Amino acid sequence: MDSALLIAGGRSKRLGQPKQSLEIEGETLAARTAGVLAQVARRVTVVGPPGERPDWVPAGCDWVGDPLPHGGPLVGLVAGLAAVRGELVAVAPCDLPLLVPATYRALRRIAVDGDAAVATWEQPQPLVAVYWREAALAAAELLLAQGEHRAQRLLGELPHTLVERREVALNLNTPTDLERFRNRSGGESEFNCWSSVDQR
Repeated sequence: MDSALLIAGGRSKRLGQPKQSLEIEGETLAARTAGVLAQVARRVTVVGPPGERPDWVPAGCDWVGDPLPHGGPLVGLVAGLAAVRGELVAVAPCDLPLLVPATYRALRRIAVDGDAAVATWEQPQPLVAVYWREAALAAAELLLAQGEHRAQRLLGELPHTLVERREVALNLNTPTDLERFRNRSGGESEFNCWSSVDQR
């Protein structure tokens, strides 16, 4: 793929600290996710809060500021899709620490004939997806014009296929989520089976 977007404009109110600069196993969450995207796309663009490029944006990534402060992920997605080029665009949020390049290789295999491919585990994750850029941009712009800012609504406007991927099950929204992630390798952790995630 030519382009990938890292959507990183959230305020992290429930977590209590900025997700973008949160250190996970020796690197920031933004750098960790950008590194995943860089293995499947030629250019990675980070979309974040309005203003100048923050220090947490990884070197080598392009930068786009949200046009609206805290407008939500759909606003960031529109800003990013409008800024990049290429038919297909991989999209990732900044708070899923278990994403791997295989996540996007699997999605890319499914994204054919105009259908987007969206990761799911218990519920769809519209920010873990491979979209056809022009179609996704048009649909997202229409939703914003109607006053809709929820990313989930985008799936109602686009043909898409859901792809089950266990790695999207853990979202770092709260201190409890962060503790679960950091404790995942011990004892009877619910995440002991991550090594079995499809790496193709």
